[in-house]
Amino acid sequence: MTNENRGLWYNIQQKRKRGEKMRKPGSKGAPTAADFRSAQNEEVPGTSTASIPNPADTVMGPSFKTMTVVDKRRRKDQHPVLLKRFRKYIEQNDG
Repeated sequence: MTNENRGLWYNIQQKRKRGEKMRKPGSKGAPTAADFRSAQNEEVPGTSTASIPNPADTVMGPSFKTMTVVDKRRRKDQHPVLLKRFRKYIEQNDG
């Protein structure tokens, strides 16, 4: 699709990005009121929830469930302690 075929609003956005000034209404090459009306009636393909990919199928992969490995029952001013089952696992694999 070339730039001319993308529509009036695309061309206006590109001109603003480049920092160019818009033509005055009525001057040669400036869009008329009819051009703006026809641009409003153009069909724009919308996004629906069906077009959003499933995150498990994308590069990100499936989300994983986080586990609590420290004892949440301890007071906040005390140092956190690993739960017994994780402490045992860490000792076997690290030690």
